[in-house]
Order: sequence, then structure tokens, then C-alpha cells
Amino acid sequence: MKILNKSIKQMKLDEVSVLLGQLRIPTSFVLTPINLEEEEEKFFESDTYNPVFKYKTVRNRNDEIFRKLLSVEEIIDVDPRISDFYISLISSKKQANDLINSVGNNEAITDISIERFGFPSGKLFRNSCRVLRGNTKSYNLVKVDKSKDRRLYEYDEILGIFQNIFTMLNLNGWKVEKSSNIRKNSVRVGIKSKEIFVDEGIKRDALMLKKTLIHEVGTHVLRTVNGLNTGFPALGNSNLPAYLDAEEGLATWNESNVNVLTESSLKRKVALTYAIYVGGNLSFRELYNCLHGIFPKQSAFNVAYRVKRGLSDTSKAGIYVKDIVYFRGFRKVSSSIAKNPSLYNSLYSGKISIKQCEWVEDGLIPRASNVPTKDQWLSMFRKVGL
Repeated sequence: MKILNKSIKQMKLDEVSVLLGQLRIPTSFVLTPINLEEEEEKFFESDTYNPVFKYKTVRNRNDEIFRKLLSVEEIIDVDPRISDFYISLISSKKQANDLINSVGNNEAITDISIERFGFPSGKLFRNSCRVLRGNTKSYNLVKVDKSKDRRLYEYDEILGIFQNIFTMLNLNGWKVEKSSNIRKNSVRVGIKSKEIFVDEGIKRDALMLKKTLIHEVGTHVLRTVNGLNTGFPALGNSNLPAYLDAEEGLATWNESNVNVLTESSLKRKVALTYAIYVGGNLSFRELYNCLHGIFPKQSAFNVAYRVKRGLSDTSKAGIYVKDIVYFRGFRKVSSSIAKNPSLYNSLYSGKISIKQCEWVEDGLIPRASNVPTKDQWLSMFRKVGL
């Protein structure tokens, strides 16, 4: 007698949350070439070479887990809007899984990423060009006096500053950890482990350190913590692609609001949109040459790399469009807060999109309890000596 595998069409929130938590989709890790340093060196030693990237895949049980999740049509113990969100999230996670399984396939990375994150509109592209030409009057940017010697903070001091900020924000359990798995002089938030991963050779001046704090802790960490307090675990973790525009857009808006957003920083974010728009049919070298007309060589390489990662032979066509969210998100968040200033607090209720702020107004999810004001941030900066 044949035993039939009956698919489950209804689940409770706890059940689906457990399964989602078992998925392993480390997109940034998988799309980072294992030979990046080697290929970068070859690139700069030549005037014609295009990187050929190699990647490391990860073992997981995702296919087994998706067999259970993809049959689910309803989360039965939540509001229908939350149920619809989780059903969409399952499909989105499947798409993200398809993306990492396509690493090295130029055409697939291009198609899936455009479907997932969208492509720059003509208007967004034109606005990116205006910024790159130096038309930045509509943005609140801080001027940097390059004639002054800047004191550079190193790892041990930065560790102490982060710990003091955690204490002032009542972020219990969060800590800083050294990491050798991130790019030089960079910082990354580890949501599940409640850690800020920092390159042990990091050096930041006061302005850049304030920018890091308001961006990583003041946006990413606080939206995570507040989202986990909603009772819906997905709102404290990476979820639907639409949340990324709010996430990165709010982070840049915060930088601008506390006067740490520089013209060079804005231009780097804008350059990603520009590169995505023009770079799909260009080789890595051709795109780099376009960017090098605007940026120093290392910055030009970094931007080209960001939109060509995930590809294998970069002499061929292909583009990874995720980084459109930085400039597009900044413009969306800026416009939305200008129209409705109360939206700022609502955006802190979790890793939600701008549209999902309606859930806060409707009482579907609680208002964020931890949203420092601009004055509070400036006071915290002073207290830690910045």
C-alpha cells in the first residue's frame, strides 16, 4: 500500500517561524568571490584583464525545508495581513535560494536579481547623474575640512565606544567581535548572533565613526530589536526585498539628519545606481573605465565589483542589481518623511517597508519603544568623546 505525502496548507506562526529559521541563505557570503583579492591584483596589473570570479557554495537543507513551506497557503493564528506577508516571504526566500544557487551564472544572477530588486527608472538614473555632476544642493551634506589632521580611532577604542553606545541604548546582549571574513576596514551587523563584526585592522576618524554608529546601530540594530519585539520574528530579520529600501534609505537619512553624510559618501551610493543602469552589457573593465572618470581607481573598482559580484566571467554581460536600494531607498524615505514626519518613528517598528507603516497606524504591530532623537544621538556622541 502506497503512503501518500499529504502537503500541509495551513500552519501556525510558531511552526512556520521554526522552518524559516532553519533555512540557510547567506547571500552576501555566497556572492563574495573566494578569489577576490587575487583577481583584484590581476586587474590592476593589466589594462585589459577582466576578473573571473570563483565562489564557494554552502551545504544546507533548504530543498527539504521548502518542500514543507511551499505548500502552505495560510498562517491560521494571525491577522490575514500577517498571513499574506508570511506566504509572500516563503516565496521570496525561495527566490533568494535560487539566487545563491545560481552564483557564477551571469544570466541567471542578472534575471533573478532584477526580478527581486527592480531596475533603476529613468528618473532615478537622471538624479544619480545630477549628483555625480556635483548637483547636491537638495541634500543635507556635511563639509569635510581636509586640511585638518584627523585623529584615527582603532579597534580597541572603537570596541569601547560601541559598548558604551549599547549601554546607553539598553541594547543588552549586543557585542562587538573581530572578524576576518569581511572586507578591510569594514563593519557588519550579525542579527542572529547579536554582534557587530569589525575588521580588526579598522581605522576610522570621528566623523566616519559617528556615521558607522548611526547607520549600523542607530538603524539596523534598532530596527532588528524593535521588530523582534512585535511578536512576529520575521520583522526582526531580513524579509521581503521591499524592506531594504526602507532599511538602507533610513540609514542614509539618519546620517544626513545628524550631519555626518558627506558628498563623497552620497556619491558612492549614487554610483551604484548609475553603474547598474549602464553596466549590464559592459564588461567589468569597461564599467570600471566609466567609473574611473569620476572616482579614484580603488573606489571605481569597488563600485564595479559591487554590481558585478555573483558573476563568473566578467568580460561577459551581466549585473547584480541589489545595491539600487541605497539611493532609491534614500529618496523614498526622504520624500515620505518630508510628507509625514511621524513616519520616522513608525519605520523603527521593525524591518518593515514604508507601506507596512500602515500596520503601526492600524495597531497591527506595536510602536517602537526605542527610537533615539537627533538630540539624543548628538548627546551620546559627546559622551563617548566624538
